[in-house]
Amino acid sequence: MAKIKKLEVIYNRKAGNGQSKDSWEKVAEFLGKNDINFKMHQTKQDGDGVMIAKILADGLDPATMILVIGGDGTLNQSLNGVMQSNHPDTPLAYIPSGSGNDFSRGIKIKKQKPLILLQKILAMEKPVSIDVAKASNLKTKVTNYFVNNIGIGFDASTVYYTNHSKRKNILNHLRLGTLSYVSSLIKVIRLQKGFPIKVEYNGQSKDFDNAYIVTATNHPYFGGGIAIDPKANPFDHKLDLVVVNKITGKTFVKLFVKLLTNGSHLQDKNVWYIQEPSFTVYDKHIEHGQMDGEELGQHEFAIHFETTSHKFWLPINTIDY
Repeated sequence: MAKIKKLEVIYNRKAGNGQSKDSWEKVAEFLGKNDINFKMHQTKQDGDGVMIAKILADGLDPATMILVIGGDGTLNQSLNGVMQSNHPDTPLAYIPSGSGNDFSRGIKIKKQKPLILLQKILAMEKPVSIDVAKASNLKTKVTNYFVNNIGIGFDASTVYYTNHSKRKNILNHLRLGTLSYVSSLIKVIRLQKGFPIKVEYNGQSKDFDNAYIVTATNHPYFGGGIAIDPKANPFDHKLDLVVVNKITGKTFVKLFVKLLTNGSHLQDKNVWYIQEPSFTVYDKHIEHGQMDGEELGQHEFAIHFETTSHKFWLPINTIDY
C-alpha cells in the first residue's frame, strides 16, 4: 500500500441524480470507521472543481491523495485544476458517481461498488498512467484537458438542450435524469443541421461540407454509454476523431441502429474516422460544443488536439486492452 495518510476529497453532491451523495456517505462512513484522515471539499457551482483541485495540488503533501467523487464533469474540472497548478503531475483518485460515467466505462471500472473500488485504490502501490487529451483553442489560446471527448454538433447540442430543459430538475429529483437526455436527443435528431469542417492530420487535410457528428474521443463512449468509436483505446497514445455526415430517413435510422448496437457504423460510407497522436479541427459554422459533458458554448471552433497522459489512482488491468 502507498503511504497515504490523508485524503482530500473533491465532492460534487449534485452529480448522478443522487448517486454521488450515496457514494460519499458510504465513503465517509468507511473512512471514519477505519480512522483514515480526510477533508471534504464540496463543489457548489460550475468551475469549483478546477479551483479546488488547483489549490489542493499547489499545497499537496506527498502522503496526501486527492479523491474525486462525482461524474465525468467533476473529474474533468479536477484534472484541469491540477494541470493549472504548480504540480501538474499530481495523480487523481476517482470514484465514478455521475449519470453517464463514460470515463469509468472506457477504462472498465464502471461496475465496481464505491467501497470496493476505494479499498482497491488505497491498496495500490503506485498510480497508473492513462491517456488523456489536450485541446488547444487556436482562437482564444486557451488549453483544456479532457478524459472522454470533445464534440461539435450533434452530441454537444444534446448536452445543451438537456442542461436547459425545464424538465431536467424534476427528472433528476426523481432519479430519471436519463429521460431528459433521451428527450433532448430526439429533439436534436430533428433540429441539428449539417455544417462544414476541415481536418488537418499527419500532413494531410480533409474537408467536409455536411458534418453532423464531430467527436474527438479518448475511449469508445459518449452520451452515457454510446460507443461512438469501439476502436478507441485509452492506452494506445492516440486520439480518435469520428465524423458522421448529415443523412436522413431510413439511411439515418440504419446508421443509428449500428451505432447503438454493434459498432459497425465505422464501416459505413457516411462515417469517417482517424486514429492519430494529434490533429486539428476547423469548424466553419457556429455550432454547440461540449467537453466531457460540459458546455463549451456556441461559436466557430478551431482546436488542435493531441494525446498526452496523466497518472490516476485507479486499479486498471491493462491486460484487458
